[in-house]
Amino acid sequence: MLKSGILLALGTAGLLTACSGNEALDPAAICHVGVYQTASGSIIDLAPVAGADLRWRAFDGQVGRISAGEDGLWSGTTGWTDQPNPARFDLGDCGMTSLTIAGLDGYNGVAERIPLEIIDTEFESDGLTLAGRLVLPVGTEPVPIAVWVHGSERDSARDWAYAQRMMPAQGVGIFVYDKRGTGASQGEYSQDFAALAGDAAMALQRARELAGPRAGRAGLFGGSQGGWVAPLAATIGDADFVMVSFGMMVAPTDEDASEVQLELRAAGYDDEVLDQARQITDVTGRLMASGFTEGQAEFVRLKRLWGNEDWFREIEGEYSGHMLRAGVTGFKFVYLNFIDAGTSWGHDSIGVMNQVDVPVLWVLAGQDREAPPDATRDILLDLIAGGRAIELVEFANTDHGILEFIETETGRESTRYAEGYFRLLGDWARNGELEGAYGDALMVEPAAQQP
Repeated sequence: MLKSGILLALGTAGLLTACSGNEALDPAAICHVGVYQTASGSIIDLAPVAGADLRWRAFDGQVGRISAGEDGLWSGTTGWTDQPNPARFDLGDCGMTSLTIAGLDGYNGVAERIPLEIIDTEFESDGLTLAGRLVLPVGTEPVPIAVWVHGSERDSARDWAYAQRMMPAQGVGIFVYDKRGTGASQGEYSQDFAALAGDAAMALQRARELAGPRAGRAGLFGGSQGGWVAPLAATIGDADFVMVSFGMMVAPTDEDASEVQLELRAAGYDDEVLDQARQITDVTGRLMASGFTEGQAEFVRLKRLWGNEDWFREIEGEYSGHMLRAGVTGFKFVYLNFIDAGTSWGHDSIGVMNQVDVPVLWVLAGQDREAPPDATRDILLDLIAGGRAIELVEFANTDHGILEFIETETGRESTRYAEGYFRLLGDWARNGELEGAYGDALMVEPAAQQP
């Protein structure tokens, strides 16, 4: 959730920030970007990938990456793996409004591009000019609108956010914008949640203005790090609802601690080691949240006590492993001078959620390693039991992004989105209700409310 903003790599030159991942888009590929519908009503989206490739996302959750072949057909791999996928796409020439699909169950045949109303715009926030885009289904009737509050990535949401097509294809308007310091927006990249929430609130205001009489219920849709920002924005903006996917209800420092626990448990260490590791992440978290003013003596003591243990050397997390290897002084120097983006390490998610007075949908990935869900689930269930209007849904066998996966020798490889995930988002955005089954999704309720 924070890694694309603060991921650190320890090399011979010390601690380095991660690259942004922004790369040029090939005009020959992006002319095909759009959302399409088959004669049977099946929806499939084509999104850009850095370079000349495209990524398709089917409404049922299937996904793959394709590139152009010598025969003029586009084909490639499944999910984010190297496994070949039988799907073949005849995209035709740039400017065509249809494509032909073969080898993809439920989507074979001709698919026509779904027309959308697209309005590019700018809006002001905190003295900065930010670049945004409103995308609406074609028509004149009012539609719900979701403002996409994306995660820690530094890329342009206007270029990369597939939700700007997948949601309008379901009758839901969406407003996407380049976060400050990304894409065409002014300012410096930031992970200051208060600043980002202010930007999101202004984006919501701009979306309502542009939509005019077509604006129905309008709210905020946050993914990953956006799960911290969107609820905060709802406390200062005029939101009708909040949607969060694969976000956390704990502070960012707790994300690091949860990751360390998962990593060491997966490596086979027992509860005694996990308790000792928790003491370490308590201290590294205090150091981060206090701006390195609290916890240094305890950090040194624990490092002397356990520094030679095998488990100690395996600690990673978001930042704890790097701090342990570099020492507080070395880590602090590089972090403050080259990495710090103003991250709100001590963010009070519970306090914020207790101020949110609109309906909330929260979607968890049950096997999420980047945003471990257990503490978030418990907190949300407590809030629900206390009367907060939160609908909690969990896709048990998915990782970050609500992605199903396979385990390989090198780690997890994502294969597809959970069946029902895209439909669930569209249904709830339209009317705040969920009806029927959404694949393997589990509607989670406090024990007292369960039948």
